[in-house]
Amino acid sequence: MNIFAIFNVVGVLLLLLSGLMVLPVGISLYYDYPPLPGYMTETQAFILTLVVSFITGLSLWKVLPSGVEKLRDREGFAIVALSWLFIALAGAFPYYLSGACPDFIDAFFESMSGFTTTGASILVDIDSLPRGILFWRNLTQWFGGMGIILLSMAIFPALGIGSTHLFKAEVPGGVTVERMQPRLAETAKILWKTYVVLTVLQIILLKLGGVEFFDALCHSLSTVATGGFSTHNSSIGYFNSPYVESISILFMFLGGVSFALHYQLVNGNFGTVFKNPELRCYGAIIIIGIALATWGLISSRPDLSLNDSFRKAAFNIVSINTTSGFMTDDFNLWPNFLRIFMLVIMMVGGCSGSTSGSLKVIRFVILFKIIRMELKKLVHPRAIFHVKVAGKSIDPDDLTNVVALTCFFMGFATLGCILLSMMGLDLTTSISASVACLFNIGPGLGQVGASGNYSDIPFMGKSILITFMLMGRLEIFGIMLLFLPMAWRK
Repeated sequence: MNIFAIFNVVGVLLLLLSGLMVLPVGISLYYDYPPLPGYMTETQAFILTLVVSFITGLSLWKVLPSGVEKLRDREGFAIVALSWLFIALAGAFPYYLSGACPDFIDAFFESMSGFTTTGASILVDIDSLPRGILFWRNLTQWFGGMGIILLSMAIFPALGIGSTHLFKAEVPGGVTVERMQPRLAETAKILWKTYVVLTVLQIILLKLGGVEFFDALCHSLSTVATGGFSTHNSSIGYFNSPYVESISILFMFLGGVSFALHYQLVNGNFGTVFKNPELRCYGAIIIIGIALATWGLISSRPDLSLNDSFRKAAFNIVSINTTSGFMTDDFNLWPNFLRIFMLVIMMVGGCSGSTSGSLKVIRFVILFKIIRMELKKLVHPRAIFHVKVAGKSIDPDDLTNVVALTCFFMGFATLGCILLSMMGLDLTTSISASVACLFNIGPGLGQVGASGNYSDIPFMGKSILITFMLMGRLEIFGIMLLFLPMAWRK
């Protein structure tokens, strides 16, 4: 393992992070909120974090020799894992220094939740926070959604960190995501341009609906990133607007679609897009989920009209299935079968190559086909079968990867549930908190219900969930690799 090359790249990314902090500095200077008693102003907190990140990043980049051109898969995964860890640590200091999160574990939790687009929060009174902090929360989700390493590939190709190993380790969906251009830097630029266009378009549409610019900006950053941080305690429900909810549904859905398909759509390849099996399955899950939830709400809550039931069902099903985590209703109050259904679709997520979390639809499609293949073998034991998606045979190594990753996700979710239960949390909260953080959703059931608030979780519980959020965002393998002794040998 080339330690110097790993921390050389970490330094570059800390430099990039310090550049990003210029934006919340501008916001905090503009609104000029007074400091909390005993703490520095948010402007001072951002500037101090910016300076320290810049000096640290510059030192690592200039002092340590680069060996990026000789990267192997193991270094790629180590760079991505350590970079996200250090970036989340640095991103926690504005919360801590400004007093928004007086305990550092809470600040780290909030920062990791933002960068991994989980949307879980320990903040109780969001409406009272300074706007620089609110903007920073949503900005971390926006950059984390597409990936900060992918951003560095797009804007700093001259730094030489545009490695296939990094791309494969960071992009959600991993090996299932194809390049759109031969050069990775060009692929990264296309992804980020699409991302920016969608974000700007949503800001404009929300503004046309009467939403204040700051709210439109922050919610657009979180929606396209399928993150779920809001500037209000009651999330999107604060606006109580069918128009705002409709726009949010549209962009949550688009955020859950592979950005490679967005690129194909812009280029007029409509057949390729609409014949995509993952997109079809993704759309079918949402349609069936909305129909089931609408029926369930009408049956169990006679106070709701058909229109109100459909409105609540549509927003919350899309939000949970895309792992966005915005809420307009407390689904803790929904019938038990719907709560179980919500827990299931949490684990499915959107398409590979999107900003969505969870396992991704394509892996469930492949798992279903593996099961069907095994059943066929029972009938025809001597026959040779292949798992095909969109007419193409899936490599056996990729089938093994899908099964192993699914087992890892389920195993760690179970372990998290056991550990949280040992800390005194009830079973519903333990299960949903473990799943919601590992699968990067945010809100769960029980104590961490529709508000997605984790403030009452014990210290050790928060530490476990922070680890789970990072593992879920990097799809576990990148983190597990760091604990294998063979990965560190030459």
